[in-house]
Amino acid sequence: AVIVLVVAYIGYGQYKKATAPPNYDTVTVIRGDIAQTVEATGKIQSANDLQLRFETAGTLGDVKVKEGDSVKAGQLLASLRASDLAAAVAQAQANLNQKIAGANDSERAYYSAAADSAKADWDRAKADAANSIATAQFAVDTAKNNMKLAEGGEDSRIVNQEYDDAVALLQAALSKLDDGLTQADNILGIDNALANDAFENVLSLLDINKLSTAKSNYAVARDARDRARAAIVPLTTISVHTTIDNALASAETALSKMNILLTNVSEVLEATPIIGTLTQTTLDAKKTIIATTRTTITTQYTSVIGEKQTISDAKNSYSTYLIAYNKAVNDFDTTKLTALSAVAIKEAMYNQAMANLNSKTEPSREVDLAPLRAALAQAQANYSKAILNAPIDGVVSKVNKKVGEFVSAADIAIEMITPHFEVEVDIPETDVAKLNVGDVVIITLDAFGDDTKFGGKVMSIDPASTDIQDVVYYKIKVSLDETDKPIKAGMTANVTVATEKRVGVLYIPSRAVRTNSEKFVKVLVGKEVKDVPITLGLKADDGKIEVLEGLKEGDVVVIGTK
Repeated sequence: AVIVLVVAYIGYGQYKKATAPPNYDTVTVIRGDIAQTVEATGKIQSANDLQLRFETAGTLGDVKVKEGDSVKAGQLLASLRASDLAAAVAQAQANLNQKIAGANDSERAYYSAAADSAKADWDRAKADAANSIATAQFAVDTAKNNMKLAEGGEDSRIVNQEYDDAVALLQAALSKLDDGLTQADNILGIDNALANDAFENVLSLLDINKLSTAKSNYAVARDARDRARAAIVPLTTISVHTTIDNALASAETALSKMNILLTNVSEVLEATPIIGTLTQTTLDAKKTIIATTRTTITTQYTSVIGEKQTISDAKNSYSTYLIAYNKAVNDFDTTKLTALSAVAIKEAMYNQAMANLNSKTEPSREVDLAPLRAALAQAQANYSKAILNAPIDGVVSKVNKKVGEFVSAADIAIEMITPHFEVEVDIPETDVAKLNVGDVVIITLDAFGDDTKFGGKVMSIDPASTDIQDVVYYKIKVSLDETDKPIKAGMTANVTVATEKRVGVLYIPSRAVRTNSEKFVKVLVGKEVKDVPITLGLKADDGKIEVLEGLKEGDVVVIGTK
């Protein structure tokens, strides 16, 4: 009987344990102050000589001190010309102020007008779409009519029209050939021997073979031009088609030869040195003229080839225009799709303009202000890099730069002598971006224990990195405030730099944060656990992390189960 009771008791205990509710390990969302710090260890050293550098490069705009001047910590010593950086600070401050103040009547009117303009653009896009579709439909109708005009073969109206166009094109081509030959002669001085007198003695001096080739091809191009002229000048719109065909062939040959000639002339100019009265500007201008002329000749050559093909297509007009008709139909479909897409884009822009207008009537959220505050802080940090303040009390021993001189971040601008001590420590690259010159520092010395704290400031941040066991570090110097303690050089110093602080914010342990596709926490509501998305802010010391959105003070967050 005893055994039965024992078994029953053990079974009941196991059942009770299995059916008991989960026992969660939780934390409560707290509102309070959090801070982010950077810690490092170094050695105390004498700070008899301070070498002060700007954190950015620029032109020295002002020097406020001279050698021998006694200065106090924080006193302005020198500054770079940084009007653009100052403007960036002002703009960032204005942006933040404007966001905090909200939209005024004129801004509301602006965004209302923008919405009206977007609506007008949308309406205009719809009208343009209708016009584009109508134009594409007209092209379909035209292509269909062209198939009718193609009847008649060699003597069809389309073939005759193409030959008329060919005559006009050939007359234009002849003019371009004349110009091409003239421009080449202006460099080579063959027909016009005086054209290149000013630079003939240095022409192609770096490669005389280039000049010989160009002169040889000049004669070839000129002969081809003359043959083309003889074929083109007598042409009229009633000329026999075969005569026009022959003229097209002559023009094609002449344009090809002219293109080769102009290429040779370009090579001659490339082989011409800047000597004597020939300046770089003059040489560059001549190169540009030849290049432009060659482009024109190439374009004309392409047009002649195209016209020959167009005439050929016209002679096979029915099949050609059948293809054109089919293309017009396809283009109509494409145009319609494109036009309707453009309408959809304008509609989306209108919807965005309305959203912008609506946003101006709502109060600003802290999460919206955060990037503007960050932008202001960044602008102020950038501006401060162009200002050199005395990091501690001391005497100016040397001013190395003058107003108007360029100063790099590596240049020593001003040197100071000080009776104080300093600490040089190595900061890993993951933390150095958090530091700024002038940051407040708390220092403890092993010799005095952790309870004795000394004040200080970041004096400088070395722009050059140092590799220590394959890890990138940057050296910073920290000054110690005056003290009556018997500090000695060589003592071990523990440096803590307060980089950021948040006052009166919500925070939780960072280990409570979970990640899926977004950051979230598990919140205990009654006996139920719910997943709640959150927006995070500053990652602070002691495993704390700021919560911007998603939680409220007093919420119970589950870390795990016991």
